[in-house]
Amino acid sequence: MSEKNIVNFSFGSNMSTARLLARLPEAKLLGVGILNGYRLTFDMLSTDGSAKCSITPCVQRSSQVYGVLYALNQEEKLRLDEIEGERYTCQRVPVALQAGSTLDAWCYIANTFVEDELPFDWYVKHVLAGAQEHRFPFEYQKVILEQSHIIDNDTDRKQRELAIYQSIKGQR
Repeated sequence: MSEKNIVNFSFGSNMSTARLLARLPEAKLLGVGILNGYRLTFDMLSTDGSAKCSITPCVQRSSQVYGVLYALNQEEKLRLDEIEGERYTCQRVPVALQAGSTLDAWCYIANTFVEDELPFDWYVKHVLAGAQEHRFPFEYQKVILEQSHIIDNDTDRKQRELAIYQSIKGQR
């Protein structure tokens, strides 16, 4: 990995490699990481009025957020800054690797919260697709699968969002 690459830790919809590469085609998948002392939440207020993923520090020492590490070039990092927008703050976090070492990675953590909104069904599918693709523990996948959500009545948006998985099925 060159000095110009930036390591990003994705814990929400961008865990899905298909989704991230549709947005950032030059990104390189590096593997899975774990952020200790945090928990996954669905409480970030999105511009579409629904809730999206974030992470929050947790006092339980056993709390963990699984995520996916990607190497981004500077141009793609700037593009991801635009995609994530002002409702997330990009900060460095210490991510544990499967090999036992730790590295600092950039991570988008929500700064705009909501308590009474739910994520759209298609958004939860993106998050679950990433967790399944990268073989996260079943218990972790189950939490995502059981996340309460609402059906997006904008069927065009839902079809656009999920179209990337249809193209993957066609390639098999």
